[in-house]
Amino acid sequence: MDDVLSGPGLTSDLSRLRLRFDSETSLVAMDADDEPAVLEWQCHAVLPLWEPEDEDAVADNIRLSVPDASLSRSSQGEREELTVFAMSGLTLDLGRIDRIYDSLDARSSDYEHFARLFDPSGDMGLHPDFEEGLIVGAHVVIIDRVRLAPAWRGHGGIGRLLIARSLRWLASSAALVATHPFPIEIPLDDRDDEQRVEREKASVQRTWQSLGFEPFREDLWVMKPHLRAHQDAAAQLEAAFSEYLV
Repeated sequence: MDDVLSGPGLTSDLSRLRLRFDSETSLVAMDADDEPAVLEWQCHAVLPLWEPEDEDAVADNIRLSVPDASLSRSSQGEREELTVFAMSGLTLDLGRIDRIYDSLDARSSDYEHFARLFDPSGDMGLHPDFEEGLIVGAHVVIIDRVRLAPAWRGHGGIGRLLIARSLRWLASSAALVATHPFPIEIPLDDRDDEQRVEREKASVQRTWQSLGFEPFREDLWVMKPHLRAHQDAAAQLEAAFSEYLV
């Protein structure tokens, strides 16, 4: 990677990032995957490039135009922007959904895995094991995929900061947030290497643990947004990057 993207280079660009949310749900249930009580959402962090008005702006745009600095590049009107972070998932309305298993299974095998969070015998439709702790909120937020451009990794937690900032909006009324930590970027041909998979999966799990998530069952990790573990983790990240977030 080019040296211009090492060290504090990208952290100084944090204040320019914009979070963008997109979501949709069905008005009427036609099939299991059209459940109106399930909201599909995506969140992106985008970095607008400078208008090329002088040499400094052009040089800065060139600095950020290497492939590892973004997941994609697009145009918004006359201005170009880089997507550096992407997170996608579902929000389930516990008070209205009545076909949880069918709805998750109809979407993908990845989402079907999250059916283990639910059991009709439990309070609010959640698995009875959750009754051991306080549950406050009306929604369950499922995080399916998170991606961060390679150049933004290894800078002390930029990815975790963007997840925490996104969850401020996505999980404000959630009883529970869940994810399935897995190193999705390992090529399919290399997933037979069990040692590599376990090593990289442990690294991903440590990332989520540092955000207040804890293991539940069958590789699912959960977090209760109203508890101190996540709030303290988010506050520490804010403090660590405070000089760049002004």
